[in-house]
Amino acid sequence: MAAGFERRAAKGSTVIRIYVARQRYDAYLVRDRLNQAGIKAHVFNEHASSIVGDVPPDVAQPQVWIARDADEARARALLREMEADASTTPHYCRRCGEQSPGSFDLCWNCGTAFA
Repeated sequence: MAAGFERRAAKGSTVIRIYVARQRYDAYLVRDRLNQAGIKAHVFNEHASSIVGDVPPDVAQPQVWIARDADEARARALLREMEADASTTPHYCRRCGEQSPGSFDLCWNCGTAFA
């Protein structure tokens, strides 16, 4: 995950760029995780990938911005947690033998719970 922190004033408040994604779905996952934690977050540049080359990639890639300064520390902690979850050792299902990411609680193939 590429994290870049930038602040911008907007209508009397400050918004903070908390994450620059490689793909649109990564930005949506981060936004949804932040929103579930009560942190108001928005995705910008979600359809701008076609202009990479005309503008720098970090400008055209999907970005997640949060709406409140007070949420920045919690947002950073959630991003670190997401990165740690993504780097965990994968599970191998005892029932069907399929591999699932370490952050999964159930086998993606057959639904068996990991102990």
